[in-house]
Amino acid sequence: MKRTGYIVMLSLLLLLGCNDIQKPKKPDNFIKKDLMTDILYDVSIMRTLRTYNMNEMRSLGIEPDSFIYKKYDIDSLQFAESINYYSVNFNEFTAIWEEVSKRLTEQRDKLQFAQNDQDSIRNVESKFKRDSIRKQVQLKDSLSKIEPAQDSLLTPIGD
Repeated sequence: MKRTGYIVMLSLLLLLGCNDIQKPKKPDNFIKKDLMTDILYDVSIMRTLRTYNMNEMRSLGIEPDSFIYKKYDIDSLQFAESINYYSVNFNEFTAIWEEVSKRLTEQRDKLQFAQNDQDSIRNVESKFKRDSIRKQVQLKDSLSKIEPAQDSLLTPIGD
């Protein structure tokens, strides 16, 4: 009995506590949906690169966050406020991420296709090299089977 009382109290407390959540208002320097899609696409690429090869990025002098801010002429506060606004507007944010996901998948498929082309070229080149080696071995074998011809100048006349 005490348990149900605690559960009811906890439920009421949660309902009343979550009742007064204020949605963030649209920021003055709001980033529009199309631009936010481009930014989040590049952020996703940068995060992937960062986990893949951070040392090379450092050697090239690329700082992922500042690169994004410079490219799109935004600042970190503008980006954070826009993300907060979109995160409350679930349908818009979901649509943005679906578009980002679609673009990332297309890019992955394009790179995979290019990689497959390179692999097929390497396979053809490798096969060509193996075939040319095989032909050389076969030629050598066939030449070794030929008996040397009798030279008429070296054979004695009386035979």
